[in-house]
Amino acid sequence: MSSDGTSVKVLKLPEVLDLNAASRLHEQVLAHKGEDIDIDASDVTRVGAQCIQVLLAAAKSWRAEDQNFKVQPASDVFIKTLQLLGISDEAMLPKEMLK
Repeated sequence: MSSDGTSVKVLKLPEVLDLNAASRLHEQVLAHKGEDIDIDASDVTRVGAQCIQVLLAAAKSWRAEDQNFKVQPASDVFIKTLQLLGISDEAMLPKEMLK
């Protein structure tokens, strides 16, 4: 539940988030526009920059509308890819990884 009493939606990401998955990911994220959302990246074994861009844009959009958006849980591969790309966005990395 979010702080206002509404339930948080969970979007489970597939194992492979490559260029082919970017368009579908964009559609899935947009389907939750206006709702608090948790992105479950625990099964991700490969992630490309295009999908990271989709998630970063969504995180920014959700923040602009005072909606909750976070990626958690996240696989080691997902976290390491973000770190490799220099991404330290709190919505994209679990807080314990930002230390």
